[in-house]
Amino acid sequence: MISSTQNSSSITPPTDCRIWKEKYRREDYIFTSSSIILNILTCPMIVFINSLVIVAVIKKRRLQTMYNMLLACLAATDLVVGVVVQPSFILGEISIITGSIAADYCRLFRQTVFAFLYPSLTSLLLLALLSIERCVAIKYSLRYFEIVTKFRLIVAVIFCYITAALPTALSLTLPPSRLNSSLTIAIACASLLVIIHCQIFVYLVSRRHRKQIQAVQVSQGAKRKFLEETKAVKTTSIIIGFVLFSYVPFVLYQFIRRYYFAHVILSCVPLILSCILINSLCNPIIYCWRSSILRKALVELLRRNNNTG
Repeated sequence: MISSTQNSSSITPPTDCRIWKEKYRREDYIFTSSSIILNILTCPMIVFINSLVIVAVIKKRRLQTMYNMLLACLAATDLVVGVVVQPSFILGEISIITGSIAADYCRLFRQTVFAFLYPSLTSLLLLALLSIERCVAIKYSLRYFEIVTKFRLIVAVIFCYITAALPTALSLTLPPSRLNSSLTIAIACASLLVIIHCQIFVYLVSRRHRKQIQAVQVSQGAKRKFLEETKAVKTTSIIIGFVLFSYVPFVLYQFIRRYYFAHVILSCVPLILSCILINSLCNPIIYCWRSSILRKALVELLRRNNNTG
């Protein structure tokens, strides 16, 4: 049970860390224990499969396309979730059912949210960059390698990492203020707007190209390239869809909490946050499901490791 008698003045309200001057109830144990088990099971898988994707893209020359490099960068942010955020989250949830002081739990909970802010924003920015890359690949297929160069891609990725770090840097250097929250929301909204715009644009262009291919005889090579680009677009769309879907429970929680505040709704927070964290496992699974080349490369790496072991 969480101790609420010590340092009660420093305990933050439930909107911040769930626990607020009250005993830990039975339903809290159910939700918290479920989230602990879920994250303990998925954390090693997230670390393993995302590490494997990164190594495969680095080692296998045939995988070193601009698109796959962006997927590897996205896998790196998911790896941070498995290495840093999930262990911190598990530790906090374990402490809450083993008798920690509420103020200590609130501090650890805020640190977990703080740690998750950077990879979360980075993922959104990288998804926006992926969407832009797909726009160029579909719209300017003949000039793709002139527009999307390795140097430009590296600069764009560095820009994503630096931009995502701005709210965290402000939080470390300045006292908490609305500026940090506003900047975080602005980056997230800008990324979402770019993603939505690019997805609509790519859909319209792909539909027009498909009609042209059906109406005019084109070479098998051009048709094959269009189908490959279209498949990559669909993969990106599925990844974006899963990311947005993982945030649906959190958005619903924020909406319901404003009009119907109940303890049982507050108790769902560990599982709601777990949905977002486990998305880091969905992304590499989608890569492997959609790309036979990547699947073969991962199998080759595993076989080589088993043989050397």
